[in-house]
Amino acid sequence: MGRGSARATSVRSRGAACAAALAALLISAPGRADESRAARRAVAARERGFPYTMVEVSSGVMTLPGADVCPVSLSPGACEQGETSVSLGIHNLYRFRDIGFGAGIFWAATLTSDAARGARGLERDHARSYFMLDGLFRYYALRIRSSEWWAGVTVGGVVVNDSWSVEADRNPYSDTAYVGPRAATIGTEGVAAGLAIGGDWAFADNWSVGSHIRYSSWFLPEQRKVSPTGDLASLSERVDMFNIGVLIAYRLAL
Repeated sequence: MGRGSARATSVRSRGAACAAALAALLISAPGRADESRAARRAVAARERGFPYTMVEVSSGVMTLPGADVCPVSLSPGACEQGETSVSLGIHNLYRFRDIGFGAGIFWAATLTSDAARGARGLERDHARSYFMLDGLFRYYALRIRSSEWWAGVTVGGVVVNDSWSVEADRNPYSDTAYVGPRAATIGTEGVAAGLAIGGDWAFADNWSVGSHIRYSSWFLPEQRKVSPTGDLASLSERVDMFNIGVLIAYRLAL
């Protein structure tokens, strides 16, 4: 009886294990099937020109080669020329055949901060950041196997933020949080329009990587804004912007 009971228990345990494995397989199979189906739809949409959407994230370097940047004082003679920044962007596009259009945001910040005018003991610094909200239109003119090349236009708005801070703002004397900003900041708003070219390579069913070169002309107010501390905004009038970067995109068929 003992051997028969043990053998029966062993058989029941093996049966339960098989049943659990089969249940797990049945549960996971629809998920894998849905994922495979979505991947096949994404491939078909790209190859046959069906409509689909894509989310694109980019990173690169932005430069303002001819801009008069004035971080030091109110004197125009103290202006420096040119600026280089690290940029990040995210765009959502709708694609149908050779046409793509959408909108997104673009952000950049200076690589270094500059000394600002003021008492030496305050250790004042000045930093800039850039924010763009734009719409875009692309024409995919060339396809070679899994690669595509496009040209496009962009139009939107731009905000240039100038911030001035002192040592006490950057390294507060205590951990107590006070209400209000820890830096004097002014924003210069304008409109932007530009051109872009780029390409991408589909390395997976839903994914692609690529690069782009972008030019934009910023139209800012002629009169520079002045902060409460008497500092001038960095940029004014028309500014040329160049951006080069890499991107990664995820496609989803409609």
